[in-house]
Amino acid sequence: MNIAEAGFTPQQSTALTESLKSQELGQDAFLKLLTVQLKNQDPLEPIKNEDFLAQLAQFSSLEKLEQIHQALSNDDEARATAGIQQAVESNTAVSLIGKEVDIPTDTITYAGNGSLDIGYNLSGPANSLAVQIFNGEGNLVRTLTQTSPDAGNGSVQWDGKNHNGQQLPEGAYHIVPEAVNGQGNAVRVSAALTGKVTGVRYQDGQPILLLDGGEAPLSGVSRISQTESSP
Repeated sequence: MNIAEAGFTPQQSTALTESLKSQELGQDAFLKLLTVQLKNQDPLEPIKNEDFLAQLAQFSSLEKLEQIHQALSNDDEARATAGIQQAVESNTAVSLIGKEVDIPTDTITYAGNGSLDIGYNLSGPANSLAVQIFNGEGNLVRTLTQTSPDAGNGSVQWDGKNHNGQQLPEGAYHIVPEAVNGQGNAVRVSAALTGKVTGVRYQDGQPILLLDGGEAPLSGVSRISQTESSP
């Protein structure tokens, strides 16, 4: 869809064209393009949620870049450097939307419905693995087991139920993984939040990844992998 087909008035088209020619696509032009894109989308093939979230995050990056430009114009090197770092982190976070990530943690946030994957990393092969899940009061509510797990990254799925098959409420749960080898010796293992990145939010200027199993800061990501549905 070119500018002429987007539905702008002749005056708006001229202004936007000049902005593009000068390579200065500002916030107003960006929002106009996004709005027109939504109005003119094919109802049979609407914009995917992931694509829409990515475009909104790109708008946030554009805003940060304008702040950097302003800081450089005012010879404020420190603020410009901080702005560059935030812009890079923002673009990195956006690029993770739709991908699977592992984030080492001993706490997971359960939404109160559905299942979620609890990741782990084994320092060596094990004979058995047990992932203990404790509620906010410190009570053991479920133990997930796996036999003969390989060294490296893996995951176990939790359906959100306790030992008696009762559905547990939403909230934060503590994870304690343990593993032993064939000789009965402990194998070092760490737990991780594993999930698909569905969006990005910002807290104090820092990107927070929204996962289908919770949320975590970008800085915590230890592994990234493509999903089957990712392009």
